[in-house]
Amino acid sequence: MIIGGYRIAYHLARSMISKGYHVYIVNKDPQVCQELAKKLSAVIINGDGSRKNILDQIEFSRDDIVVILTNTDRDSLIISQMIKRYYGIERIVTLVNDPENIEIFNRLGVRVAVSPTSLLSQTIQGLLLVEEMEEFFPVEEGKLVFLKLEIPDSSPSIGKKLKEINLPNECIIGGILRQNNVVIPRGETELLPKDRVFIICEPNVQTQVIRSLVGE
Repeated sequence: MIIGGYRIAYHLARSMISKGYHVYIVNKDPQVCQELAKKLSAVIINGDGSRKNILDQIEFSRDDIVVILTNTDRDSLIISQMIKRYYGIERIVTLVNDPENIEIFNRLGVRVAVSPTSLLSQTIQGLLLVEEMEEFFPVEEGKLVFLKLEIPDSSPSIGKKLKEINLPNECIIGGILRQNNVVIPRGETELLPKDRVFIICEPNVQTQVIRSLVGE
């Protein structure tokens, strides 16, 4: 069931319907409901998703997934608590506008609270990581080499902890970009395929570093 939203609701519903799922959409905008009804093979309910009499029109099952896409975090929080209390639904996904509210949603039992702001911020931080490290270290003087390596499926280091990899003492792994998330490496950190690893090392060991992380 999808509550609120328009374009996101449409694309999400279309995707789920194509996979064979039965989809309900609740939206308080009559025009939006008419457009969605023309485009989708879904049950469209015109009404306020924060009103119990509207939600009572749906025969809920405890295995259902509810996605809340309202414009305000307050409305989303109210709806999520109603869904849990009155219908016993545990699998709730909520769009959160303010990243600082994610913790509140999690503490109140919302399994997945997604913040577009937070996701965009993580992506931007990943893009800036390389530039910031290049500016900090004097690589242009030839004293250090800055390497950015993507770990291939054939890497001998996949599944190994950093402390288990035979890397020279003259190198430091400064960061790992994993699916647009920045990972600060520790000795216990394991390398995964497609990881982008940022390394600072002395010029004389860069070949050894590449062989250890990427392979021959």
